[in-house]
This record gives sequence, C-alpha cells and structure tokens, in this order.
Amino acid sequence: MVEEGIEGYFRRKVSCCTSFWWTGIGLPSGKSLFQLQAERILCVQKLAAQANDAGITPIHWYIMTSPFTDQTTRKFFESHKYFGLEPDQVTFFQQGTLPCVSTDGRFIMETPYKVSKAPDGNGGLYSALKSKMLLEEMAVKGVKYIDCYGVDNVLVRVADPTFLGYFIDKGAAAATKVVRKAYPQEKVGVFVQQGRGGPLRVVEYSEMDASMTSEINQTTGHLRYCWSNVCLHMFTLDFLNQVASNLEKDSIYHLAEKKIPSMDGHTTGFKLEQFIFDAFAYAPSMALFEVVREEEFAPVKNANGASYDTPESARLMLLRLHSRWVVAAGGFLTHSVPLYLTGVEISPLCSYAGENLEAICRGRTFHAPSEITN
Repeated sequence: MVEEGIEGYFRRKVSCCTSFWWTGIGLPSGKSLFQLQAERILCVQKLAAQANDAGITPIHWYIMTSPFTDQTTRKFFESHKYFGLEPDQVTFFQQGTLPCVSTDGRFIMETPYKVSKAPDGNGGLYSALKSKMLLEEMAVKGVKYIDCYGVDNVLVRVADPTFLGYFIDKGAAAATKVVRKAYPQEKVGVFVQQGRGGPLRVVEYSEMDASMTSEINQTTGHLRYCWSNVCLHMFTLDFLNQVASNLEKDSIYHLAEKKIPSMDGHTTGFKLEQFIFDAFAYAPSMALFEVVREEEFAPVKNANGASYDTPESARLMLLRLHSRWVVAAGGFLTHSVPLYLTGVEISPLCSYAGENLEAICRGRTFHAPSEITN
C-alpha cells in the first residue's frame, strides 16, 4: 500500500497567516511549515523504499499559490534548495481570481479601468489543475491517488500510508479525515448526509442554527453533527477529472463578505469563492476516516493573542505529541518550565509518526525545549 501511495500527490496552499509558512511558529528547530512538510515527504519516501527493498520513488508535490504569493513561495523554495527534495518533484501552480462585487451587485473597481479581483477560494484548485493541464501530467506520471491538505496544519501527515491504505481498501472516489468537534459551538464545518444513503456534504458553522449545533444523537449520546471537516482529503485521479468538469459547468460560488480595496478606499463587498468540499456532492462513493485531533490537526489561522488556532497553540501541540513519542520509546524528559508549556521536537527525518525512535531515545534523557535530530 505504501508503494502505491507514493505514485503521486498534490498539495494545496491556502491564504491565511501566510508568513508562518515561511518564518515558522517558534519551534526549537526554527523550521517553517513548508520545511516540516518537505521532510515528512522525504521520510515517507525512505520508509516506502525500506519496506519494499527498492530504490526511492519520489512523491510529487503540487503546491497551489495565488497571484499574490506565487513568486515569494518559489523564491523561498529555491533559496532553501527545496529542503532536500529534488526541484523537479515540486510543481507550483496558481489558482484563479474572480471579480469582487458590492453589496448592491456592482463590480468593485480597483482603478477607473480595472475591476478588483480576489483569489477564487481553496476550491479553485480544481479549475486550476484543469486549466494548467496538470491532471493530464499526473496521468502521464502514473498517478492514481491524490492526497490534498491545508498547508497551515502543523501536524499534517503528508502522504499518510495508513490513510491511503484505508482509501484503497474502501474503493471510494473520495475520502476525508475527520476529528470530533471539541465542543458544540466550535467554528468548524461538519459532515451531514442528505437523506438515508444520500451523498455527504459539508455544512459550514455559519449555516448551522443553535439547535442543529447542539443536537444530540440519542443512540450514541454524542453530538449528531460531530465530524469536523479539517481539510485532509484524498481523491482518485478519475474523480478529479470528473469534478473539474462538473464544477466548471455548474458554476457553484459562495459569497464572503469582506473589506475590499477600491479606487475609493476600502469598501464592504463580496468575494466570490469556491470551496474544496464543493466536490463531495459529485462523489459516487465517499469514506470518512476518524483521526485524533492531538495527533494530526493543529492549524495556524490566527496570530498569537487570539483564543484558538495560533502559532503558540500549534507549537505546543507538536511539542507535546513528540514528547509522548519520546516517553513511548523509553526516553525521559527534564524541563525548567512546566512541561505542559513546552516539550521536545523530533525531526521528521528521524520519525514520520513516532516509529523507529527506540535506538535514539531508550534510556536517554532530553531537556525540554529542544530538538532531537538523531
């Protein structure tokens, strides 16, 4: 299953807290989110080669940028020598843009001769892949399965062999990892099923009323709508081809009210967006795969000082997870501040998900905070 899984992947990049992708979140290593993800790719390539007693088969990394981040992202990778990856296994491609409209339905003008435009949302990846002929490129490379994630997730298991194996075993067109909602009012979209046996779709938290948010399943005793969408998806290449055509034909857009730059200063208006989960409505079969939040989902969406999803909260989640790995492998921790405020960082080049750490950790003591590299 691992060997099949490394035939090809694409990754998307979303437009939030962009600087943290490059500057990092204050880890002991100082690594950026891009570096962490690149090193996880390197690690899983190595594990696959060892499991199959074969040479390295590169995982291809497709990174979607916007017109506003494309050049900076390319230069960042070039200046860091692609973090050990081969340059030809990384492809950058730009999402599209859509006009911004005023609250009364008029185009907002950036200048007297130019309409104000904004990126077309994370769902713009489908049309971008199609227009850039990347779906055809994937077919030529022999790609069968595509793993898609949000770059802002510090704990993302890039090219997760377990998830891929589950996906192949289910024979589904699409699959997604889910975590249980932390509390009824958590601001996350949730999966719902349209009728008995109907298709799965995502309802955003802003579309749920209070009764739907807190409704209890009387059989399980848990929230009825408890499966959070955390943007960890997997698709077949055939399904992506289908979705790209269907979304183009149906022209599904969502309105996001924002402050938009105009020739008269910032004005309130609407950006048109497509969401990545718009594709689920077209899936002939779909599977959900529950994962543990503390092991796989620590997004960076807000600056430090906010109440959730900050660089600080994401850093602590990674350090605590890796500390548990050290203890499970027979190691010990010392610390000069309360351990719940710190921990150790394990390089992805040492371990993908906590495996193969006994030789490094057993009987050794590590002082937190620090990085374990060998």
